[in-house]
Amino acid sequence: MHETLDESDESFQREHTVCRLVVVHGRRRGAVISLGGTRYELGREEPDAYSIDLQDDHASRRHAQLLCEQGDGRWCLVDLGSRNGTFVNGARIDRVPLHDGDVLRVGSSLLLFEQLQLPPCTTLLAECAGVRGPSLQMQRIRGDISLVAPRPLPVLVLGETGTGKERVAEELHRQSGRTGRFIPVNCSAISAELAESELFGHVAGSFTGAVRSSEGVFRAAHRGTLFLDEVGDMPLALQPKLLRALSKGEVRAVGCAEATTVDVRIIAATHHSLSRAVEQGLFRADLLARLAGWTMELPPLRRRKEDILPFARLALERAGSPPMMSASAAEALLLHDWPLNVREVEQCMGAAAVRANGGMLQRHHLPASIAGLLRDRELPASNDNTPPSVPLLETSIGRDRVPSREELWQVLLREQGNVARAALFFGKDRRQVYRWAERLGLDVEAARHGELAESAVMSLHASRS
Repeated sequence: MHETLDESDESFQREHTVCRLVVVHGRRRGAVISLGGTRYELGREEPDAYSIDLQDDHASRRHAQLLCEQGDGRWCLVDLGSRNGTFVNGARIDRVPLHDGDVLRVGSSLLLFEQLQLPPCTTLLAECAGVRGPSLQMQRIRGDISLVAPRPLPVLVLGETGTGKERVAEELHRQSGRTGRFIPVNCSAISAELAESELFGHVAGSFTGAVRSSEGVFRAAHRGTLFLDEVGDMPLALQPKLLRALSKGEVRAVGCAEATTVDVRIIAATHHSLSRAVEQGLFRADLLARLAGWTMELPPLRRRKEDILPFARLALERAGSPPMMSASAAEALLLHDWPLNVREVEQCMGAAAVRANGGMLQRHHLPASIAGLLRDRELPASNDNTPPSVPLLETSIGRDRVPSREELWQVLLREQGNVARAALFFGKDRRQVYRWAERLGLDVEAARHGELAESAVMSLHASRS
């Protein structure tokens, strides 16, 4: 489904400002709140035009307030004397101005503050299997893909290592309607001596070791797409020959006198600055102009934090682990810069899944460099490796009344999701426990993983303070 700015609207001809809150962890995960007013309250109050109910038992009723400063359109966050505190980018705050990408923690809920400019004529396209990520930045990328894929323009995809450049190239080919193959070539892995043969092919006997003919990747990609990955590493001596192939649509195999016409769509990608390479004499300006018929720049994860936790959960699932994590684990993931982007997320979560051993992912399962981002946030009587001590449930939870959400969750966790034992604790039929869990919004299956949930710890700590 496309979402495009209305051409009859004045905003279609100018930049469009987006200001919103996105809930990325908690019971209201996935909720998007557009900030069109000047004041909003976060907490557990009944929702109205100026309040946002996070449905979070660890948030105060009036937890924090968002205020838009008069005149300049800047927002600030104010704590309203909340029980568990309000945090921005890992630090507890009383009042602080907000910037695009800030991570807010209210109770056990995590929210992202976004304030960014969308260019004119922006097309937004929902998530697809080929190019993932729910963020506005990736919606823009998918919109661009849908616009340019059916056209014969060459595309230059820029972005840091691990941002998904090859995935974008594959999706461009998939949506292009071209009947030929998608052939990726890593230009940095081709030796200078064999580069011409690799691209354009050769005839048998044309050089030492050429015992049989090869068609080369250009001819193999006829009527399809040739993806030149890391094109910035292409040898300078080969660049004029590539330029001729692009401009003439012809290739000449090594050792062959005749050229062959090919119909190939070129997609190139690099993490280098090709403009700087041109200035340094390492890349031809005319080749850059030929490759950049349409340029797409993939933003790094640190500039599209909304995508971090979905990628982390997907990586956990692929590792055979439940895609569940504590609020502190999720918060630490959001605060990390991810210099290697999605590739680093996949490696990090694969190792973390092993440490979690089939249970909920906790902060101490993450690498020390990530877990340590919240080192100053330890709860009393706990450390990063040992669950905090808690009083016996028999003495802290009354069994002669209907339990609260936190109380039922604590019992289910202690009994590792065994509903029969939880029912015995309360002196009730197991069907009553299921009814309570459904009414209170608890996932009995989640409790079966047997680890002490951070939410239960926070409840106990708050009840003592």
